[in-house]
Amino acid sequence: MITNNDNKNKNNFKKVAIIGFGPAGICSTKSAIENGLNPTVFEMSSDLGGVWSKSNGKVWDNLTTNVSRYTMSFSDFLNEEINDEPYNNDENNMYPHHSSIYKYLNKYVDHFNLKKFVKFNSKVIKVEKVFKTNDNFKLNVTYKSTNNNNNNNNNNNNNNNNNNNEGDDDFTSEIFDFLIVCTGVFSEPQECGLYENELKQFTGKIIHSQDYKNNNDRSGKSIVVLGSSMSACEITSEVSKVTSRCYHVGHEVHHVYNKHLPYRKNQIAPLDCVIYQRKEAYERQDLPREEFLKQKNKMNKLYCPKQDSDRYPNSKIAIAPGYKSMGLVISSEYVTQFENGSISVFCGDQFTISSSCGKSVTFSNCKGDSHTVEDIDEIIICNGYKTDLSFFEKSVLDALDYKPEDTKRPILLYRNLFAKDLKNIGFASFFRGLFFCEMELITRWMCLVFTGNHPYPNYYQYKNGIKDRNFKINLDNAPQYLIAGSTTYCDLVALEIGVLPDFDKLKITDPILYDLIWNGHFTPAIYRLVGPGSNPKLAKELIEKVNNNYNIYIKKINNK
Repeated sequence: MITNNDNKNKNNFKKVAIIGFGPAGICSTKSAIENGLNPTVFEMSSDLGGVWSKSNGKVWDNLTTNVSRYTMSFSDFLNEEINDEPYNNDENNMYPHHSSIYKYLNKYVDHFNLKKFVKFNSKVIKVEKVFKTNDNFKLNVTYKSTNNNNNNNNNNNNNNNNNNNEGDDDFTSEIFDFLIVCTGVFSEPQECGLYENELKQFTGKIIHSQDYKNNNDRSGKSIVVLGSSMSACEITSEVSKVTSRCYHVGHEVHHVYNKHLPYRKNQIAPLDCVIYQRKEAYERQDLPREEFLKQKNKMNKLYCPKQDSDRYPNSKIAIAPGYKSMGLVISSEYVTQFENGSISVFCGDQFTISSSCGKSVTFSNCKGDSHTVEDIDEIIICNGYKTDLSFFEKSVLDALDYKPEDTKRPILLYRNLFAKDLKNIGFASFFRGLFFCEMELITRWMCLVFTGNHPYPNYYQYKNGIKDRNFKINLDNAPQYLIAGSTTYCDLVALEIGVLPDFDKLKITDPILYDLIWNGHFTPAIYRLVGPGSNPKLAKELIEKVNNNYNIYIKKINNK
């Protein structure tokens, strides 16, 4: 049950519109209620979950998480059950199937009674600023039913000022004080038509990764997977188990991290326990840039030994130190499938498909190298997704510096949530690599600002934040994700909004809890120990439980 403080009395007439009811929309709704706001959620489908809902077509049959179920948890409701059975420590539970994440989101929504705030089958068509005075304004949200059997979503006033060809009765408008946009960076697939000229003479099958479901009916076939993303590597790994030939073609070559990495005392542990460990994350963050890059190279050699160019100089997946793209993907099978000859790799140096004829396909890179393969049955294009903010008027899109084709930075935001001169609007999921905990902290920050309990960033904060962001984008070794790392980014936001515990003080008052937080495993519940929305008793229980479960799991996998 969500409990509200005095904010409820002050803000219960303030209305906030939330677009999308995936993970970001779900925690936005809960954060709004916690802060005494009155939310209305517009979800264009008939289901919750966003990318985790099978009905939206963005997950394939065997997709599992590439981080642990605890990283895929919100701060005050633990993701610890699967298939309605009690949690047990095996790999399928630590890295659960997408259906388990969907069930978790449903349980979260039911536990906090959030569904009553949602208008399902409701697509937002237009958002306009109205009643403008200085830098204050309200928002007129126009939406329509996407359910053919229900063209009347509530009995609100119809909007007569739209640019659509359908009748006015199909549209409804409501006025809101605030807006949280949770449509994210996976709104629409990038067009396969980007390769129209290169593939116009190809006579085989072409699909986008959104339409890939499994490797059925691909046995013995020759397939090309185009793209450098996580999904490209995972789909390549899966189809290569049954194909006669599988080619992976991509602009970039990434370090491939296993879901289990070298850990203390010659052990292995879940990736989360290694990368997100707080003490080490802080130590890395404090290093000078050159030293940080050296440390990063050392980590990559340790965690990706098969990609060490010093040891395997002729390997197609080896990466030389200082190579421009230093991103990572997470896959437990990609390297194994490459090593056993199931995958032929043409990645890095801007490798892409340059031409085709019949079932013949040619790959080329920026160095002039090319390779032609024959008898290709299918090409799976994994060129990712893009944002869709077409419901905003031009003045808002201009303020956002909207670039839908830019997968790293489609909009210009301070700390990835606020835009200049748009104090009433927040953005909850507009950069890649975002986990549930980060989404939740961002939405808590927004709602504190909306209710006047935390200041909106001033001009100098905004200017310096954008300057730092642009600096990172323009680096020769630009980061794959525009955040420093989950632990340090979460702590930065938590410190900003007053929910980060004082580590020095905690070391004295509760050394056992301090040790779990500082030297133990990353747990989202830390952000419920102090400050707005805190629940110290529950937070401590969850921190202890997650650390204990991780330790049991680590012991188990090292005793096999």
